[in-house]
Amino acid sequence: MTHPYMNNMKFLILVLLSLMSSSLMAQNHWKLVYENDADGNSVVGNLEKLITMIRSGEEVRLGWRIQRAKDPSWKIEHFAEAKFITIMNDGTVQAQIDPIIGQTPDLDELQIVFKENLEWSMIASTNGKTDRMMRNPVTGEITGHQIRQGGIKWFVRK
Repeated sequence: MTHPYMNNMKFLILVLLSLMSSSLMAQNHWKLVYENDADGNSVVGNLEKLITMIRSGEEVRLGWRIQRAKDPSWKIEHFAEAKFITIMNDGTVQAQIDPIIGQTPDLDELQIVFKENLEWSMIASTNGKTDRMMRNPVTGEITGHQIRQGGIKWFVRK
């Protein structure tokens, strides 16, 4: 039979561990540092601050939105960690994401369906130009490649 003091001590240790874990996780969030519009204009934040944070080794996450002009209720937001970042001429940031399995959103059914044999990737830029490429991972064939204008949100892990 365990002593009641030991049960209280175990409870106290669990509570302390839980609080410490919550505190650590709360410090591990993403903060919007910069946002550019589709033309590369600053919407939020400071580009120099983003560049300084990248140079100091901060992790970056990208966010972008797709919305149909003819039907503004049709909109999707995506977020992905930057895996390879380039700073060009001290003033333009390019960030590539890991390829993902292609997908097709169905907003009527509120679900997303995988596209078989399709991989998608993107390089986002603070100048508003995003390079998007699709390929068949089985054959290696490029099935789509285009540069589009798009606004990007740049988050840094804090």
